[in-house]
Amino acid sequence: MEPFFTSFLANFFWGLAAFVVFVLILLKLGIGSVLKAIDARDAKIAKDLGDAEAANRKAQELKVELDRKIRETEDKVGALLAQARREADEARDALLKKGTAEVEQIRLRAQQDIEAARHAAIVSIRTEVADIAATIAAKIVTEKLDSSRQFQLVGEAIDAYEKAKR
Repeated sequence: MEPFFTSFLANFFWGLAAFVVFVLILLKLGIGSVLKAIDARDAKIAKDLGDAEAANRKAQELKVELDRKIRETEDKVGALLAQARREADEARDALLKKGTAEVEQIRLRAQQDIEAARHAAIVSIRTEVADIAATIAAKIVTEKLDSSRQFQLVGEAIDAYEKAKR
């Protein structure tokens, strides 16, 4: 059994030595680059995390600023609407006053026109009545008439007047 142990120990020793050499080479060549890659990745993640936090802070600041601007804009819109309502009410009131004044002027002119037409009609009727009376009086004076003839002449004069009116 001794040859077994010696060959086993020799194989074990050479295997262990090869393993140690492999690990040393790996440590010397591979681990450094792996550690550098891990460190680089760790740094990149830390940088990305910092950038994300900065972007988040900036987004929060922008949100606050936008909310403030929205409130200011809503206030301005409310003020503009209130001003527009006031101006519309003032314009409506002015138009209503102007319309009322125009209606009153039209009413006064119409009353004046009616009064003038009434006066003209009265003058015209008086003139025509005077003409009829003068005509009748002239006929009565020129003719010696009895009362039935006088009524007949007055009726004829009125009929003639009505025909002339038509």
